[in-house]
Amino acid sequence: MGFYAPAQIVRDAREHGVIVRPPCINASLWDNIMEPDGQRGLALRLGLRQITGLREDEAQWIVSARGNGYHAVQDVWRRAGTPPAVLARLAEADVFAALGLTRREALWQARAMTNDTPLPLFAGDIDGEAIVEPAVHLAAMTEGEQVVEDYVALRLTLRSHPVALLRHLLTP
Repeated sequence: MGFYAPAQIVRDAREHGVIVRPPCINASLWDNIMEPDGQRGLALRLGLRQITGLREDEAQWIVSARGNGYHAVQDVWRRAGTPPAVLARLAEADVFAALGLTRREALWQARAMTNDTPLPLFAGDIDGEAIVEPAVHLAAMTEGEQVVEDYVALRLTLRSHPVALLRHLLTP
């Protein structure tokens, strides 16, 4: 983004009343885009380019295979042929939140996949006779953990400013 860090540009946009939305597996393109905000205005949708370590060609495959949208982490793996390591990177960036998955749940699902490509038996059949793994209940991340993970994955956060989480320790 040039001379300024993405976090500085996002902070400035927000200070000027621009709604900034996080990267989303079903809404983001490679580049940051403006989209309707639902109130006759526009909001800035962060693009997949903000995700640390994600290559443009990987993002383009994800966008082009999206169709009517993804419904699960496995959909991205099957339709876009996204390797598990890239799915884990996407999960760490919290792009599956629109699917109702927390960062940890999406990461759990991404890491459960061991092959780079779906087995031929299950490639076209989402409701096949594959073994269903029992549901796992993971502890919710704290706001501080979410902020740290945002900075690791995106180099910015749309959540609380890190100092806001420590303010009670800084005031006498």
